[in-house]
Amino acid sequence: MLIEIQCDKFAPEHQIIRFNSGLNTVLGSAGGSNAIGKSTFLWIIDYVFGGESYYSLTDDIKKEIGPHTIYFTFEFEGQPYYFYRSTDDPKSVYRIDKERHFITKLTLDEFRRFLFQEYKIGLPALTFSEITERFFRIYGRENTLEKYPLLVKPREQNEKAVDFLLKLFGHYKILASIKFMEEELGIKASQLKSRQRQKVDIDKIESNQKTIESLRKRLQKLMKNSEEAQLAMFGFDTQTFERITAVQKELNSIIRKRNRLQSQLNAIKSNITDSKAETASEFESLLRFFPNANLKAFEEIEHFHIKIREILGEEMDQEIYRLQPLIEEYDKEIRRLNRKIEESGIAKEMSERVLSQCVNVSKSIDRLEEETAELIHQKELQDARAEAEQKLEKLLLQQTEKLGEIQDDINLRMETINGVVTEKQETAPLLYITPQKDIIFETPGNTSEGTAFKSLVVYDLSVLELRPIPAIIHDSNILKRIEDVHLEHILERYQSTKHQVFIAFDKADSTTEKAHRILEETAILRLSDGNELFGRSWSKYETND
Repeated sequence: MLIEIQCDKFAPEHQIIRFNSGLNTVLGSAGGSNAIGKSTFLWIIDYVFGGESYYSLTDDIKKEIGPHTIYFTFEFEGQPYYFYRSTDDPKSVYRIDKERHFITKLTLDEFRRFLFQEYKIGLPALTFSEITERFFRIYGRENTLEKYPLLVKPREQNEKAVDFLLKLFGHYKILASIKFMEEELGIKASQLKSRQRQKVDIDKIESNQKTIESLRKRLQKLMKNSEEAQLAMFGFDTQTFERITAVQKELNSIIRKRNRLQSQLNAIKSNITDSKAETASEFESLLRFFPNANLKAFEEIEHFHIKIREILGEEMDQEIYRLQPLIEEYDKEIRRLNRKIEESGIAKEMSERVLSQCVNVSKSIDRLEEETAELIHQKELQDARAEAEQKLEKLLLQQTEKLGEIQDDINLRMETINGVVTEKQETAPLLYITPQKDIIFETPGNTSEGTAFKSLVVYDLSVLELRPIPAIIHDSNILKRIEDVHLEHILERYQSTKHQVFIAFDKADSTTEKAHRILEETAILRLSDGNELFGRSWSKYETND
């Protein structure tokens, strides 16, 4: 909790301000004087809680007071923590000891995380400032409009305020899942029901697959059919076919014979030795290892072998001479038969027709396969999208259920508090949140200004008691519009809460006796004309006596 604020720019009697654990009142004068520093001090409280509006909100503080330092102390579980912030370095918070010796420098975000941890908020989806900006209602901030207590500013979208409530009540995972699914689908959840779903023609996929199978069989038949079947396919008569077939058979027979002769010729040529071995030097080298070897006997044997090779060589030459003409004759006959087949034109026409048919069938298969693959891909995307949309719809249903629970919890607590505040004489405010995240906040049967501001306070107190809100601030522009009889009970509720509540109020003596006593007992700062926060009011003319 906040226990102390100090500033040497404050008037001497206000330089040290200490706080209560419950209600803390900045009390104005009986005459309701303005420009004495009530709202300014509430902005300073916001400042020590990590706010940024105090020094930047108005130029008069800068002009009239100039740069200054705010010292403040928090206490958590009996341990005091001392800090200061300088208006000329608003993004930094300095931690010090009791004697104001420097300990460490924190960024503003680090300081807020410190408060977030020490106040045990435990909501990782929210930041400390996101909470305080909605419940620190100070004149000059746009969250003081009585008809829109959930909005941080009138122009804020209802959806953002509802999402804040979901996070505050611990349902961030549903929000995160919905956001993820929206990004996956590329649409907002609100567009889900109105979107026209495209359907892929499943019958077209099946028809294409059957056609592809038929074309593949045809292609296989074209590539593997016999020549007779191909001739019949392309309209050639049987006699022509038989004549060409006979020529083809004769050609195949001659080719086989020619190939056999060529094989014999190649074998003979490979056995002919082109050069003679120099054996004499090789025999002489044997004497190194076998000194007693009979070289003459080896030479006689080798001479015999040479004679044999000469005889065989002559025979092989004769065989080559015999085979070569036969091969040449076969080559001539092969060329003749090939010309005969070519002159008939059948083979060429068959080849061209078969090739053309194969190409056309292949193209048809490729086109259909590409079209079918795209249809299947679209079908897979359609199925995946439908599944994702179903998941999103389930998440939206869960979100609606959680919003219903939040709405019921707040309404039940508002009914309880309102019953105490009005002594069960007036209807309680009601919060209704639609599945589309529209917000309706009203007090049935009562649209008066006083009731609207009372309902705003009842709402804040309800959320304060339900969720880990560190503190609330209500400025005098909210409280002064509430009927005295209701204000008394609101002050009692402020006192009984376990959290700190900071309010500004003037004309305390115009309220009920009990309310006046509470305001006096909880006053931590009393301001009036001549007793301003900074010791003077620069908005009034000075009088010259």
